[in-house]
Amino acid sequence: PIRICERMATLSGTALAQRVAIDSVPHIREAKKAIRKAFENSMAGNGFSLVEVVSTCNSGWKLSPVASNQWLAENMLPFSPLGDIKDVKKE
Repeated sequence: PIRICERMATLSGTALAQRVAIDSVPHIREAKKAIRKAFENSMAGNGFSLVEVVSTCNSGWKLSPVASNQWLAENMLPFSPLGDIKDVKKE
């Protein structure tokens, strides 16, 4: 796996690099906020914005939705933690 947000955050033209997940209702709400923020940055001309969305693939993983969410939490999120990697408005 490649940590895209961390790589993009090193570039000077990046205004926002954020990783979100869509495995639960609170995470879905955060994802919506992040995507809105990326569009707002773009319209304001603040620079490049990237929102990396971590999601499951129940059929590809051959797991139930509940098992997929558990696998995501146990295996993907420790390697790719959620949150702001870079946000020039907060810095």
